[in-house]
Amino acid sequence: MMTLKNKAEFDFVYKYAKKYSGKTFNLYVLNLSYLSLSQKTFSFKERKVFSHLSSMDKEGFLGLSVSKKIGNSPQRNKIKRRFRAIFYKNQSCFKHLAVIFMAKEGSVEVDYLTLQKEILKGINFKKSSHHHNHYSAKTRSNENHQSHLY
Repeated sequence: MMTLKNKAEFDFVYKYAKKYSGKTFNLYVLNLSYLSLSQKTFSFKERKVFSHLSSMDKEGFLGLSVSKKIGNSPQRNKIKRRFRAIFYKNQSCFKHLAVIFMAKEGSVEVDYLTLQKEILKGINFKKSSHHHNHYSAKTRSNENHQSHLY
């Protein structure tokens, strides 16, 4: 696992990522292998960050943002440990992604399994939204029609 190290990397992900808002956190998910991203025109600083991230994106990048509003340092550290554990346990879901996890108030009270389920829902939603969906409305209507037959 690689981590986002500096403000320029965080700013780059914030600017170009898709945002997922959960009940107790926000996720910023940037698919580094997404082709149209490489077609954008970047400033010199952004080109430098993009080339660095895209050259090392095999495992994925993780950024954590846990404000003091969340609680005291043991509570903030608990949230960060949980998210890192979810990241490690589900590394295959995070390949080629730069993800920033931003905790909201109330995230300390959420249990690990609920947090994991919600995070993976956000990751899968954002990964699929980067690609064109070949699952047509006609296919969905056929499936709905077939499901009513049984």
